[in-house]
Amino acid sequence: MAPTQRRDRAFTLIELLVVIAIIALLIGILLPALGNARRAAQDGKNLANLKGMGYSMTLYANDWKSWFPVMPLVPTDQNALDRRLYLSGQYNYGGVAGLFSLYQKGDGDDTGDYGYRGLNNNEDSATYYTPPGRAPRNVPLMRSYLEGLAVLTSPRDKADRYYGMPHGPTPQRSSYDTATPKIPKAPGSEYDVISYNISYLYIVGLKTDEPNIVTPAPFWGDETNGPDVSTYAWYGGGNSAAFSAFGQPAGALGPGGYAPVDNQGAAGGSFVFTDSHAEFLKSTPGPQLNQAEIIQNIFFSSDTQRFPKSINAVDRNRSRFVQTID
Repeated sequence: MAPTQRRDRAFTLIELLVVIAIIALLIGILLPALGNARRAAQDGKNLANLKGMGYSMTLYANDWKSWFPVMPLVPTDQNALDRRLYLSGQYNYGGVAGLFSLYQKGDGDDTGDYGYRGLNNNEDSATYYTPPGRAPRNVPLMRSYLEGLAVLTSPRDKADRYYGMPHGPTPQRSSYDTATPKIPKAPGSEYDVISYNISYLYIVGLKTDEPNIVTPAPFWGDETNGPDVSTYAWYGGGNSAAFSAFGQPAGALGPGGYAPVDNQGAAGGSFVFTDSHAEFLKSTPGPQLNQAEIIQNIFFSSDTQRFPKSINAVDRNRSRFVQTID
């Protein structure tokens, strides 16, 4: 008798479709989990960046009578500070990039001003502005306090806008839409340091410990994609016209908060505080605060009953002596 022929059984169409459906279901379950894990890792790295910068700036403050870094002042701004009027001029050196670099070449297309304040544009002679009678300063303030510059860029920062070099509180490019889109890249050297490669803003003018500020104040944290300088910070929290030009096109919930395009979206931003701890500050939609819980009220509000953590809680004029830069 001839042996019985054996034929392998193939998948039917229905079985194949069932397998495909199971695979699709597994992908649908796993992808969000992988996305959440990736975001959690990015948030962990972001907090590590903040704590690293907080530690570095605290080392600086230990050498400078508890003061976190303040950019060199031109005579008019120094005179205003001496007369106890206000702190200003912290945007004169390419914004917060001036803490870390005198060169600020960035991507080579939109560069910083490495010949500060009218000095010749020769990178070998780049220097901070030097008031008459003082020794030249040609070293960025934070150079000796950082081991690397990658901490300036958050893994959550996927886009930024370049408004031109901030030689004043008013951006050179007058709206979010007219600013140049940029993709942030972690600086490998001081040449790469420029505003659009930095993911954070800085509140200048604070100390590690100060009896006039009742609770630790946030001073370094997630920027917005708007021009975070003075009253333009947080999409014009102190300037309603700025919100129309920068906040609304970015989709911000309201002046003084964050937008979906920012590092952690409209939910808020993470900050390191003057006591070196870091935490997330929430920005919550709500009509009671002009459509947003205004984060910058921590720094600038005089309504200390509503915002008891405001730096003005003891000294109602304390916010005159801080300035936001990014």
